Amino acid sequence: MKKILWTLGALLLLGVISIFVIEQWLAKNLEDRVNSNEERAYDLTFEEVNVQLFRRSIELKQISLSPRKTDLPSTIRGTMTSTRLGGVNILGILFGDVLEIQELKFEEPKFVFTKIDSVARKPTDISDAFQGLFGDIISRGVIHNVVLNNGCGEFFTKSDSLTKFGSFDNFNISAVDLETDSVRLNYAIPFKLKSISSSLKNLHLQLDEELSFSLGGFSFDSDADAFDLRDLKLAYEDSNLEAAIRSDVQKDFIEIDVKHLKIEQISARSSIYGNWSVVAGLITIDSLNLHDLRNKNKPRPVDEPEKPMFEGMVELIPFPLEVDTIRVLNSQITYAQISEGKTKPGSLNFENLSAEITHVVSLDSLQSGEMLIHGEAILNGFAPMRMDVTVPYTREEGKENFQLKASVDPFGLPSLNNILGDLVSVNITSGSMEKLEITMDANEYASSNFMKFDYQELKLELKDEQEEKKKFMSTLSNILISNNNLPENRNYKTATFQTERNIYRGTFNLIWESLREGMLEIAPGDLMQLIMGEQDPSDGGKRR
Repeated sequence: MKKILWTLGALLLLGVISIFVIEQWLAKNLEDRVNSNEERAYDLTFEEVNVQLFRRSIELKQISLSPRKTDLPSTIRGTMTSTRLGGVNILGILFGDVLEIQELKFEEPKFVFTKIDSVARKPTDISDAFQGLFGDIISRGVIHNVVLNNGCGEFFTKSDSLTKFGSFDNFNISAVDLETDSVRLNYAIPFKLKSISSSLKNLHLQLDEELSFSLGGFSFDSDADAFDLRDLKLAYEDSNLEAAIRSDVQKDFIEIDVKHLKIEQISARSSIYGNWSVVAGLITIDSLNLHDLRNKNKPRPVDEPEKPMFEGMVELIPFPLEVDTIRVLNSQITYAQISEGKTKPGSLNFENLSAEITHVVSLDSLQSGEMLIHGEAILNGFAPMRMDVTVPYTREEGKENFQLKASVDPFGLPSLNNILGDLVSVNITSGSMEKLEITMDANEYASSNFMKFDYQELKLELKDEQEEKKKFMSTLSNILISNNNLPENRNYKTATFQTERNIYRGTFNLIWESLREGMLEIAPGDLMQLIMGEQDPSDGGKRR
């Protein structure tokens, strides 16, 4: 009996010693095993290893991630308080070549992204770098589930010194049933898996000295096939007005604020890593506020490029986009300019804007058929309007074109003074607009237009350069113009005309110029147009 007890005791002691030896051996050799791949991009080091053989668990503390090459255009370094390897195949580590883990869990990782100062600060470059980092870590073994909790990061540029240009926090990932031997870099999720959820808050990027981009929150759920982005902002340090005043040249200074952007019905052909692409059924943009400002007191750039129209704007999207429907709700778009000799901007405000855009495709090779746009808004708070645009994707000889139908509900004509004030030398003192309809067939250089502008009781007064009333000329103009233009009138007028497009201005400038020229042709008549001096300057419309 004693012999049996001694034998059992000896075996138990041997087992305890063996477990201790194995745990110590694992603790000593784990770092070499983790970094055994000669083609790895990063070294993973740690100061403390806690192996619990019976629980099949390994906990690493004070972990550091560092790139093996430091001369790359961009690198990531990381530190973590702890990392837990759960459900470890101990026998596989001892006798096999593959590290198999049921769950890899990162706690409070901190990342530092550093790029050479000459490299552009593009979000796609940052996502590409993080894809490479996580792909490098996950590919070191068979890892079935990955969890990352409460991560944060900072972005720096490197020249003579380090300069911070961005940060994020509350970064979380949960990936279930990964198959790490099935890398699919052209898909939304670069590994085959059952499901993944991810979220991030307070992303901020300083794009240049004046312009910054921020994102309040981001979340992705593969089960719902949906992205949620909240509180997106593209803004200048003080305002786009101040930036336009400081600038040496005239250009568009655009600020964007979006409360909520949701992408749904996401195709597996999408990618949110590296080379971004979005293939989806529906994108909903809620509470967009876009403000575009130009300062016409500044000279245009010598090498200013031509502005694209609708199709060209879609093709300028810096990643492949293929969406069945884009829906815009509760939004506002403002086009403002500081006219020559002026210090304060005048603006066109499209308020309470809603729109639906179907068949949006940014890659020329995938484009076919046509893009359709339907929009409704209230112009400057007084004129409800609707617009339907058809944009064929099949170009003739490489030229862009579109067809437009628009209408405006009745409004009081004096309301136009706030819009026309800097453009014409006239005030509208009374009158009401009963119907305004326009159709346009436009190409890159001009639009052919037909317009109905029905109004009654129109009266004007002219201004000189000091905006004082020219009494005699105002009286004469009101005699010469048609005060009423209604279908029942004998001299009822419509307008069929062409508008030359300023190729250095956007599509909405062409729409506005067509509306303005049509109203001037119908209301004042030829003599009145001469009095108002509304001919374009002799520079091909560049100063328009």
